[in-house]
Amino acid sequence: MKSFLTVVCFVAALAAPAHAARQTRGGFGWFGPYVAAVNFDGLNAAFANAGITGKLESMHWMLGGGGYALVDGVVIGGSGWGGTQTVASDSLRARVEIGGGAFELGYSVLSMKHLRVAPVLGIGGGGYTIELQKLTPAVGSFGDLLKNPGRTATVSYSSFQLSPQLMITMPISFVGVQLKGGYIYSPMTPEWELKDEGNLNLGPSVAKGTPYASLDVVFGAAGGDRPRRRHRD
Repeated sequence: MKSFLTVVCFVAALAAPAHAARQTRGGFGWFGPYVAAVNFDGLNAAFANAGITGKLESMHWMLGGGGYALVDGVVIGGSGWGGTQTVASDSLRARVEIGGGAFELGYSVLSMKHLRVAPVLGIGGGGYTIELQKLTPAVGSFGDLLKNPGRTATVSYSSFQLSPQLMITMPISFVGVQLKGGYIYSPMTPEWELKDEGNLNLGPSVAKGTPYASLDVVFGAAGGDRPRRRHRD
């Protein structure tokens, strides 16, 4: 985290003089894959105790999207993301979903025709949803399912999140590419809830912080600043 802030401050110091007499207006949208380094040790330990031999992979892939408006160097908008993994034993399947969304605000510390660099802070919420499905015994008919429907249980939690990040946008024309890297932090301890209401007295442990990166397709007016035009009287 300290290295991230050092880089942002260094770029800001270099780019500040170039911003003195420039303005910009516009906006752009984006979508693309996320990869997050998630600490699944708590969940994997709980699944192992239940007889599930497979493990959740720490490199958790997600899909995200969002949009931003550009106002005189200010970047304002929002984004959302989500992805799932599944592990199973002979009798139980567990599907784990991580998702969230945030309002985001930042400032372009470097703005050129084909390059924009902006530190951004996201404020929003996100969490986990875990769906447990019993695989045996097999259900013979819909009538049997009506008599014994208790085959799936779902627990989830959501919490307040902060996500500082660095956004590097490279517009080519109307489209371009974007690199984002950051850290999602949940300051509060989660309270796990059952889908049919009620809380778990003891839920699985999850990490409070997760680093992530994304490579996105950008579309719209995401180019660099243009000098302000002066109108003659």
